[in-house]
Amino acid sequence: MNDLKNNNLLSFKDELHARPYIKLGNNLRTFHFAFLIKDNDEIKAWKHLNKYLTSEGFEELPKEHHKYWVSENKNLIIRYECHTEFISLTLIYPNTILSQKKKISNLFDEKFLSKLPFKFLQNFPGEHFLSTWIEMASSDFNYQPIDLEKFFFHDNFAGSNVAEDGANVFISFKTDSSSFIGSGFRRVFIQNKNLRTRRTGRLLQRIVELETYQVLSLLGLSQVRKETSNLSYLEKKITEITKSVSSKAKKNLVNKSKINQNYQNDLNELSYVVARIEEIASSTNYRLSATSAYYKLVEQRIIDLREERLESFQTHNEFLSRRLQPAIRTCEAFSRRLDSLAVRAQRADNLVRTQIEMSIQLQNKNLLESMEVRARAQLRLQETVESLSIVAITYYVVGLLSTLVEPIDFDKIFISKSVFLSLSVPIILIFIWYIAKIVRKRFKKIN
Repeated sequence: MNDLKNNNLLSFKDELHARPYIKLGNNLRTFHFAFLIKDNDEIKAWKHLNKYLTSEGFEELPKEHHKYWVSENKNLIIRYECHTEFISLTLIYPNTILSQKKKISNLFDEKFLSKLPFKFLQNFPGEHFLSTWIEMASSDFNYQPIDLEKFFFHDNFAGSNVAEDGANVFISFKTDSSSFIGSGFRRVFIQNKNLRTRRTGRLLQRIVELETYQVLSLLGLSQVRKETSNLSYLEKKITEITKSVSSKAKKNLVNKSKINQNYQNDLNELSYVVARIEEIASSTNYRLSATSAYYKLVEQRIIDLREERLESFQTHNEFLSRRLQPAIRTCEAFSRRLDSLAVRAQRADNLVRTQIEMSIQLQNKNLLESMEVRARAQLRLQETVESLSIVAITYYVVGLLSTLVEPIDFDKIFISKSVFLSLSVPIILIFIWYIAKIVRKRFKKIN
């Protein structure tokens, strides 16, 4: 038990240092690719990476797949990083950009794309969703937006001074027209002024993560747009159901609950609405939660850059607040709307079920009233039968008495037989009635 606990503590400690920053120099040409994964893509990616590395003369990977790995030689550094739902692959080519103090002319040289391992990247397991081309070079040139337009192919990009005046970072959040492995590159230019190797690696990694998490935070938007129309339809259905229930309840109120309304159709429609809400919630819950988490990471990476404004440029925080934040707010609004709809559906369900219960109670009341009427009729009938039975019993008792007194010689008595029997009839009748009354009282006590 102690050994297991110690192993867990060691694994937690190792996790804190599982993805260290790479020490990097300047004048780097970096290509970053990200792939969404599922099922066994992680194992397949590890084997695919190992096959490529061995073919290029790199050291063979361990058989057990790792979450993080860096392989390097003098011409290439490959950084592999596996996350819960995506794999990040970064190819860094050192010393490929001429170091100049003036404006750099060979940035984003598209001829260099022919040196990239096209087949390796094209066949990489998972769904490719991001390609980023990052150029890092040392230069003291004071870049203006017009100087970068020819590299970014548009004039809507962000730039700021970061890392306490250690570098200037310019990011184009649009893709170029290169169509490499099915999509273009999002271009980033880092003007490295005086960063040391560790800080250079840290800055590059933050830019890579900023790019990746920004795209991942937008994955939920397409799902939200797809389900918005369904949500509107369900909201309309709930409104129709509540109006129907309200109308029927009003009729019951006007007619003093004498009319038994049928709510079965309302309950069936509401059951469908609730089921669809749960279906949409189940299909979007993970993506919306991930969207929120990724956006928080984007905000944190922006903070980590410690950016300061450059003249004539909008900062990355301003750009993302204007472009990314509305999409995130749309996802958050959808999530709140879905929760609100679920609450409305629950209230409507309670309302319909309450009306059904009231209808059942009304039916039970009417049934009990009819049963009470029948019980009273049966009681009266029973009392009538009991009265008749007393007369009948008296009749038979008198007949029995007549047989019993047959041997008596009434000539010797001062009363005739017929008079004797006539006088005994009321006595026997009263006696039988009294016994029946006592028996009835005892039954009532028992009940």
